[in-house]
Amino acid sequence: MKILMFSSDPENPRLKRYAEVLGRLEIIDLSRELGRFARFWKGYKKAKAILSREKFDLITAQEIEHSFIAWLLSNKFNTPWQMQIHTDIFSPYFVRHSVSNMVRVFLAEFLIPRASCIRVVSERIKNSITRRLSHQVVAKPPLVVLPIYAEIKKEGGINLREKYPGYDLYILMVARLSREKNIKLALKTMSEVIREIKTVLVIVGDGPERKDIELEIRNLKLGNSVKLEGWQENLSGYYASADILLITSNYEGYGLSAVEALSSGLPVIMTDVGVAGEIIKNGINGLIAPVGSSYILSGEILKFLKDSNLRLKLKEGAENTKLPYNSFEDYRDKLVDSWLTCKK
Repeated sequence: MKILMFSSDPENPRLKRYAEVLGRLEIIDLSRELGRFARFWKGYKKAKAILSREKFDLITAQEIEHSFIAWLLSNKFNTPWQMQIHTDIFSPYFVRHSVSNMVRVFLAEFLIPRASCIRVVSERIKNSITRRLSHQVVAKPPLVVLPIYAEIKKEGGINLREKYPGYDLYILMVARLSREKNIKLALKTMSEVIREIKTVLVIVGDGPERKDIELEIRNLKLGNSVKLEGWQENLSGYYASADILLITSNYEGYGLSAVEALSSGLPVIMTDVGVAGEIIKNGINGLIAPVGSSYILSGEILKFLKDSNLRLKLKEGAENTKLPYNSFEDYRDKLVDSWLTCKK
């Protein structure tokens, strides 16, 4: 099978592992380094030249902008195309995030009915698409739910208790420091929690909001209770030594860190986004709070600390959670199957 793929991360090592079971995988680089807008024109021209020379079985694209290019090329060369959706694009928080997101929602409504097939990463996204298009008299393309594969190293890394000794509770966040992750909600939550317990929040990740987050930490006088670790390659020690993973996002398509945490036996407290309710089960392997509520989040954290039976139940639940895939090969085979069955 010959696949033409648009990717903003063409050096991702997983792509080589996909290629091992394909006849051909041609990757079109759409990374931002090529120019915020110029990359789309360059990518279109390169893909058009390739498709002019030889026939491919499928075009696949993840981001909404990539999908628009895939649709154009699909029509021109009569080639099936798969639209991959990794974000909950119809969440009200997504559309409020920026003007760019408003445009993406408009594009998505146009493209979804025109895709040959669709792959989403969670039941939440599937349900939101179904609700959004329910009033439209359009043909619904085949849609498959294929979660993201979570793979972390199982040894080495930082031990939080050794690096930051003396706390009663160790809370971990693994997130890009960007607006939709709502790190400031986590900081507000911490300002409420530390009134009752000596706890530390360790945030692993980097991003455009870092300076604003550092300022908020100073304003809330959380210097002793919040630690910014930056980006880290090996997360195994963080997951193994924390008491709980915290996710405060406004929206998520999936929530990879939640699944990584469960694979390490770490329970999760999160807002009602992504895999909340799907893989994270309230009171079983984690606790779920409404989006934007520091009051409820802080209450759930304090409940987790004070109730030893709940802590034990959630930890056992995390350790016993059945994850979507048994191995990377299992995930890869299911992804390739979604390509094989995608028809024009």
